[in-house]
Amino acid sequence: MWDGIVIGGGLSGLIAGIRASEKGKRMLVISEGVGSLTYSSGVMDFGDVERLKEEKNHPYALMGETVVRAGMEYFQRLFPDYQGAWQNSQQVLTPLGSPREADLVPTGLNAGVLQKAKEIVLIAPEGMKDFFPEVIKAKLERVYSKAKIEIYPVAVEAFDIWRNSGKLITGMDYAKYWRSDQGAVNLKNILGKLTEEMACSSSGATSGEKQGEKSAIIFPGLAACFSNVLKGVLEEVPLPIVEMTAFPPSASGQFLYEALKQKFKALGGELLVGTGVKKVEFQGKRCHTVIVKSKGKDVTFSAQSFILATGGIFGGGIQVGPKDANESVMGLPLYVPAQWTNSEFLGEQPYAKMGVEVDPELRPLAAGNQEPLFDNVRIVGRLLAHWDPWLDHCGGGVSLASGWLAGEIL
Repeated sequence: MWDGIVIGGGLSGLIAGIRASEKGKRMLVISEGVGSLTYSSGVMDFGDVERLKEEKNHPYALMGETVVRAGMEYFQRLFPDYQGAWQNSQQVLTPLGSPREADLVPTGLNAGVLQKAKEIVLIAPEGMKDFFPEVIKAKLERVYSKAKIEIYPVAVEAFDIWRNSGKLITGMDYAKYWRSDQGAVNLKNILGKLTEEMACSSSGATSGEKQGEKSAIIFPGLAACFSNVLKGVLEEVPLPIVEMTAFPPSASGQFLYEALKQKFKALGGELLVGTGVKKVEFQGKRCHTVIVKSKGKDVTFSAQSFILATGGIFGGGIQVGPKDANESVMGLPLYVPAQWTNSEFLGEQPYAKMGVEVDPELRPLAAGNQEPLFDNVRIVGRLLAHWDPWLDHCGGGVSLASGWLAGEIL
């Protein structure tokens, strides 16, 4: 028998599994897919915690500020390369070159240095899918109006056949290439040549002004935070290098997902990916068994505790029909707004707050009842009710806080 089974292998589920494993619990994560992390930017948004914790039933209000801060600090302990401090946001670049606020940012994605730059060079890997250098340049020129913006095309010989045949190269393709032995050498050569050219162009700098204080490089598709090889290459460059967030699928999100899995497995956790839960069995107020279909046959797993991290509507944790919605694994009751949608295109959409209502220990509740339905089941992440990740800008915060709390309680 397992100490705990996590159903769902996204950010909140893996954080819960890692924290419980650290405490010596024998943990199993069952995941039907790879979760939404691979489609995320890898950046963690917490939103306006002070305001959101005052909203009735919001996950922050239930868990409290102490837990939310603990989730942030725990994630930074797992990944020290993430910059950020409580209520001190950072800046990152969107895929189209606009800066935006974020709370926890991989070191390479921190774009704050661009505010003082007088010269910004945008690396443009040729043939890169969903990358629009001219659009980005125009946006950078508007935002950083005092800086000279230049595009620096880069053609990688390894992708010649792809480009010649008209095949687009994804950001993930480039990220994997830079991590190869050949790619790391090529990256070092590209950056070395570029910095020499920039040094020559800045030879007229005023006395006492260093090149690194007025010049910066933007390099998309690296995700260097998760590669010691790439970090070593970048450390040799005398100029700050800023990465960009990407359209999904994102290299930063994918590598974060892989890093979380590695940490979980290193602690003795077991991960079953590509398998959904077929049936759940209960005894009184306790869940005791899940049955999954694996390799064409039913397999039974029992545990002392269960954590449900299956996501919301888009993650498959909530199944929506023409007139109703259902929690997909345990059949738990859902909070469903009386009106699901808003005709205003960019307005608040009530369906976003659909989810399972919980007590402060994340145990599921029935509508209008403050007694938990099950004593050993906890809900984390997007499946929680009464919050909107798009309007509240707190998707990372809710996932980290609830995942940490569930793992801590277990």
